[in-house]
Amino acid sequence: MLLIGLTALSGTMAAAASPYPAKPITLVVPFPPGGPTDSSARLFSKAMSEKLGQPVIVENRAGAGGSVGTAAVTRAQADGYTLLWGGTSSLVVAPALYTNLQYDPIKSFTPIGMAVRGPLILVGRPDYPPHTLSDLVGYAKNHRVTIASAGTGSIGHLAAELFNNTAGIHLLHVPYRGGAPAMTDVIGGQVDLLFDTVTLLYPQIAAGKLRAYATTGVQRYAKLPDVPTLSEALGQPYEAYSWFGLLAPAGTPPAVVDTLARALTAAAKDPDVIRQMQDLGLEPVGGTPQDYARTIQTDLAKWTGIVKTANVKPE
Repeated sequence: MLLIGLTALSGTMAAAASPYPAKPITLVVPFPPGGPTDSSARLFSKAMSEKLGQPVIVENRAGAGGSVGTAAVTRAQADGYTLLWGGTSSLVVAPALYTNLQYDPIKSFTPIGMAVRGPLILVGRPDYPPHTLSDLVGYAKNHRVTIASAGTGSIGHLAAELFNNTAGIHLLHVPYRGGAPAMTDVIGGQVDLLFDTVTLLYPQIAAGKLRAYATTGVQRYAKLPDVPTLSEALGQPYEAYSWFGLLAPAGTPPAVVDTLARALTAAAKDPDVIRQMQDLGLEPVGGTPQDYARTIQTDLAKWTGIVKTANVKPE
């Protein structure tokens, strides 16, 4: 009996001492397959698998705007084998809008690192009277101007409300069920403006079907070098990104977090990852867990403030 007990104890200690990772890792993507969220997760999972020496397997758990899959990760063991591909919508926009979520974006997770981010673009149809952002601000002070979004409380909607506050104007919000139908109606002239992602809008800008007024990043978008940032054009601070990053359940050991952070940063520097992310209008980031934690906290405070100021009510 003593021999059996010692053998069992020895096996337990060996398992505990096994280097991480010792088995496949599940990466929960809280949205359906397809689209930039899923595509970026699969590209990073492949690159990280090579760095970690174990498969990183994407599992799509869609529902309730990303909150179902996000909440599921909080119930997983904090051992580094269940991770979350968290984004702007689930980690900062949804918590700013809803009070009944089954997770806390700060307390429920251990940030590992931001993977990618992308600016939004403010667009209108090519024949719309204002030609520059300065023209547009002046025009909006004397005319009724409508702005579409992918839906009430979407990042595009909140970016528009931030634009209103910063520029001192009032654009009439017109919510759609998705960015594609909103874009179609801007091209068709049913609505004047739209804030949405580079992924959606750049092809139509390049085809001459939309005019880009400004982008929302801290630097100009490389494929639109003549288009200013909103901060440049307004002469005031303005920043809005859509981003995705890697998180683990709260309490994940620091050594595991460090291993994952190093693999994520290495993946962000992979030439194939950079090329494919840029094709989607996204910029690979990498960075430290501390950097990502600060971004989540900063964006959560910013968008919560905008939701309150603009009295945004979820549909």
